[in-house]
Amino acid sequence: MVRVDPLDLGVLLAKNGFVTSHVPLSPSAASTFMTTLDRPKLRPLSASRFDHQGQPYALLQDPLGAFTSPVLVPLDAFMHICRHFDGLNLLAEIPARVQRETGQSLAAEVLERLVEQLDQAMVLDGPTFASYRETFRQSQERPAALAGRSYAAEDATLRAQLQGYFHGAGGAGPLSIEGPGRSRRLRGVLSPHIDFRRGGPVYTWSYRELAEQADIDTFLILGVAHQYCRRHFALTLKDFETPLGVVRTDRQYVERIAAAAGEELFDDELVHRAEHSIEFQVVWLQYVLRKERPFSIVPILVGSFHDHLQRGIDPIEDPQVRRFVDALKAAEAASGKNVAYIGGIDLCHVGPEFGDPDPVDGQLQETVRRFDGAMLDHAAAADPARWFQTAATVANRWRVCGLAATYTMLHAMGPATGRLLRYDQALDNRRTCCVSFASMVFHTPEDPPGPERSSNNGHTIA
Repeated sequence: MVRVDPLDLGVLLAKNGFVTSHVPLSPSAASTFMTTLDRPKLRPLSASRFDHQGQPYALLQDPLGAFTSPVLVPLDAFMHICRHFDGLNLLAEIPARVQRETGQSLAAEVLERLVEQLDQAMVLDGPTFASYRETFRQSQERPAALAGRSYAAEDATLRAQLQGYFHGAGGAGPLSIEGPGRSRRLRGVLSPHIDFRRGGPVYTWSYRELAEQADIDTFLILGVAHQYCRRHFALTLKDFETPLGVVRTDRQYVERIAAAAGEELFDDELVHRAEHSIEFQVVWLQYVLRKERPFSIVPILVGSFHDHLQRGIDPIEDPQVRRFVDALKAAEAASGKNVAYIGGIDLCHVGPEFGDPDPVDGQLQETVRRFDGAMLDHAAAADPARWFQTAATVANRWRVCGLAATYTMLHAMGPATGRLLRYDQALDNRRTCCVSFASMVFHTPEDPPGPERSSNNGHTIA
């Protein structure tokens, strides 16, 4: 039974399983109800059931981080009312729909109050969220989203943390940024984007190569968009702030890409706000290059290529993907700068945490290791078609989250030779979550192969 009572209907904020406050409702909600909410539309959020004081609620969380405390909506209201908030149904038509489906009446003022609360909580794609999005769009800097959560929030503490990964078990060893090696033509690196606690030592291998061999003006960073994007690629003009300072984005470079590939590639700019895959690379760049080696970045998030998997085509056959890759190449040529690519990617994701039925055992880990080996061989050969096809053949069964970003990077870099530096898998104690990741370096074909630095963490990658 739907029970919607204007006297006690509430959208609650919950944090860590406890209700902390009600979303405030404007005293003049009825008189100021906005016409832009006449067709209410839910934003893409994650939802789960949550029981509070004996009552069931839908607990809503925002992957974009527009609201940080989860929002609770009475479960009946969410299931029978909010499901009509698709941006198509007129608000005035929803009470009749609810009555036909449930036999219960829904007063217009109660519905308006609910919509007003959801708008204020930024659950809806309405005026409040539009204001938040515009504020971000107008800002010049993207603030650090993960400082104090995934890595230290203070400069000195963070530098000590990163230094520890270089010197500790599995790390690449102390940095040496002087010497003739820096004249070599480093074309790019693949680096993890897993949290530093699990992947810190593996990061050090790609960033040691970059620090010791790169003489680069601009780093084009292709990160993974873990949240929904309307486009395959998301641009931003914002500088990136971390506890180590602010890194400048080469706005002219980004604008050249947009001019060639389409201004609509800024449509998903807000996804950059909470995404970690580029932020982590910026932190490592700042640490290894120090303040003595100025550089700029071109930050690009790459969304899913699931549509290409479903259609069974090589993504480059998609005119939008082709146009974007061509835009990357043209923008680099026009920049007159020494550019290197960074792919902030992880590899496979397996275990019950990702939807698999059984805990991760040694056999699955070995299967993943061999699969990763085949993928990384194709990456080292700078062969984007075979990189993608290897995952497509098994319908990306093991969830390579860096599939699209690496594919794009391999196309944009052009001829290059890759060398695997380090590979590892992070497995939790309950064996419910296993993530694989690697560091790889690419040089232009005329470069010498360079000294070997790693035995791939003792794993056979084949």
